[in-house]
Amino acid sequence: QDAAPEASVDTKAIDAELDEFRDDLFHAFNTGDYPAMLEKYCHKDIIATWQDGTTSEGHAGVIAEFDKLKQFIDKMTVDATTDKRLILNDGNLVISSGDMKDHYVLGRGPSVNLNSRWSATLVKDNDRWLLASFSASTNAFDNEVVSLYLTSQKYMVSAIAGLVGVFAGVIVTRIVTRQKT
Repeated sequence: QDAAPEASVDTKAIDAELDEFRDDLFHAFNTGDYPAMLEKYCHKDIIATWQDGTTSEGHAGVIAEFDKLKQFIDKMTVDATTDKRLILNDGNLVISSGDMKDHYVLGRGPSVNLNSRWSATLVKDNDRWLLASFSASTNAFDNEVVSLYLTSQKYMVSAIAGLVGVFAGVIVTRIVTRQKT
């Protein structure tokens, strides 16, 4: 449930500012220009926790994480929405969360939707909103990555069982043929 904002704060104006901030931030993310995105929208000491449980600190740490992801993800896009927002500290501190609707095109493979959830802490610094912390999480047991893994394992086990069956058939056929001669 959304917490009641402080009485003197114009929550509609803050909501509008933050909706625009969110849309601009994720648009910048979707273009892949991460250094510009970090410089414009993120606190220099940002702390980010990713779906795999790793945590990055500062702009350099976030860039290092994106570089790591680029090794197996060709493209990442997000169409984020906000469903909860807590406005604190006279409207200068906000905690928000929502759905990411994140889509990943995997290198040499299919694309997946993780349907992750996000949460963020934003601070107003010199009349400018900055992302101070960000966390993304997905269902660890029911998502498209797990489904892809299980499907690939099923095909691998089937292929191995088929090969074992063929080799066993060849061996049994040779044994039976030798016994007849």
